[in-house]
Formats: sequence, C-alpha cells, structure tokens
Amino acid sequence: MHAVKTAITANIVVCVLKFAVGLTGGSASMLAEAIHSAADTANQALLLIGLKRSRIGPSKDYPFGRGQERFVWGLISACGIFFVGAGVTVYHGIMSLIQNHEPDINEWTFYVLAVSFLAEGYSFFIAMHQRKEGDTANLAVLLEDGAALFSLVLAAMAIVLTKITGETYWDSIGSIIVGIILAVIAVILIKENLEYLIEKASPEKLQEEVRRQIEAFPLVEDIKDIRMIVITPDAHYVRAEVELNGYLLIKDMEDSLRDDFEEIKNLGDFLQFCAAFANRVTRTVGAKIDYMEEKLMKKITYLKHVDIKPS
Repeated sequence: MHAVKTAITANIVVCVLKFAVGLTGGSASMLAEAIHSAADTANQALLLIGLKRSRIGPSKDYPFGRGQERFVWGLISACGIFFVGAGVTVYHGIMSLIQNHEPDINEWTFYVLAVSFLAEGYSFFIAMHQRKEGDTANLAVLLEDGAALFSLVLAAMAIVLTKITGETYWDSIGSIIVGIILAVIAVILIKENLEYLIEKASPEKLQEEVRRQIEAFPLVEDIKDIRMIVITPDAHYVRAEVELNGYLLIKDMEDSLRDDFEEIKNLGDFLQFCAAFANRVTRTVGAKIDYMEEKLMKKITYLKHVDIKPS
C-alpha cells in the first residue's frame, strides 16, 4: 500500500506541473505526459480503494473475506489506463499531427521534465523495493512508473528534436508512442488481474512447502489431491484430500474400545457397540483434522484457509 500512496503523491505533483507547461506551451508530448500522469493518479486511487476493501475480514456473506476485491479494482484501473490514458494520449497526438501546431518550448518545459523524472524515479524505487509475487497493485505502480520514466525521456527527445529541426511532427509522434506504451501496459495488467480473479493457482514453491508439511503429519499416509489458490499476495487457500492411517486412529481409541467390547453379551449390545464405534471414529477423525488444519496455519502464515478432507 505504501508504494501506491507514494505513486499517487508523486503523480499529483507532476500532473499539475505538466498540465501547466503543456497547456501554456502547446507541446503535444508534454500534454500527453500530463494526461498520462492524470490517468496514473486516477488509476492508482482505484488501486488504493481495492487494497483497503480487500482488508475487510470474513462475514456472513463473504466467509473468506473480500481479499480478491483488490483484483476487481485492479482490473477497472487497467481498463482506465487503456481507454483513458492510452486512448486520449494517442488521439491528442494524432490531432496535433494533423493540425501541425508549433509548440512553444522554453526552459520551464525541461525543468518540469527533470522534476517529474525525480518524482517518478523515487516512486519506481519504492515499488521495486516492495515487489511481491501476486501483488498486481504493486505491479501496476511498477509498470506505470517505469513507463512514465521512459515516456519522460521520450518526451524530452521529441521536444529537443522539434526545437532543433523545427518539425512539429516529432512532438506529435512522441505523444503517440507514449499512448501505445500505456496500451501495452494496460493489456498486461488486465491479463494479470483476470488470472487472479478466476482463482489462479499458488506458486509451485509454496504448494511444495504445504505438501511437505501435510505429509509430515503421522496420521497422513498419502495425499490423494491438493489444490491451492491465491486469495491475496499474503493469503492462500488450500484444499487437500488425504488418506489417513486407520491403525493410528484405532490405537488412540484402543483402551475405550476394549472396555466397550467386554460389555458385549448379545446382538443388541453388539449393534450398540458398532453405533458407538462409528460415532467415536467420526469425532476422532474430525478432531484430528481440526488439529492438523490449525497447526498447518500456525506453521505457514500465508495459509489463511485450510480444508483437509479424508479420502
């Protein structure tokens, strides 16, 4: 969340500066950069909403919490990047190319580019430092800031070429390229968020760790099936179907079973013994499974929901 908040702050600052220079100077590349920053700010605000809502705990309607809601907002944000950020930027670049308007480029243009580069660079550094697999919000900040840094360099080159050659199409081409970059980023983020919304499997490394821990329980003879999905980058759900060791179960109940068995005198006593035995086995298995699930979540902190079933 810190990376997203940092990115929002940085983008608000540079957005205001870029719009001031872009609107007064008429540079298509600078205005494209301003639109880029405005889109980034709005999209990262959506990411922040998603992160906050994903922390809402379990309830009657949502027994596993609302962790995956972060991916819904991430998907909305990615669509915003595509339609607003990329679409408007490319459109503005094309219109500038058609109208052939000569921008007023001055020293303030380069001051704003320098300040923007420093702000975006700091935000990029924070996002890189907090990078985590499955964290699509952090990935969005990382890609957007990376694209922003590249776009700033591109905008500076376009503006310099326009200033040197006197040809205004360089400025317009810079704007169009920025828009294309945003479109590519949007497609990547849409794909990533969609994968986690349809319950993407947890990384193999984490699955192997869970498998080893389950196999370590003495009562477990074999794992017939195990499925593990990502709820959030810090929360995973696992469902395992295991084969239990019946001999160990009976050993735990041996003393009480011996006492009950000695009281069998007739068929009625035997049937009562069988019913009591079935109830006792069911309760014992339930208690053992509850114990394994609780211990597994204590050992592996990223497991928030564990469901072990006997095969």
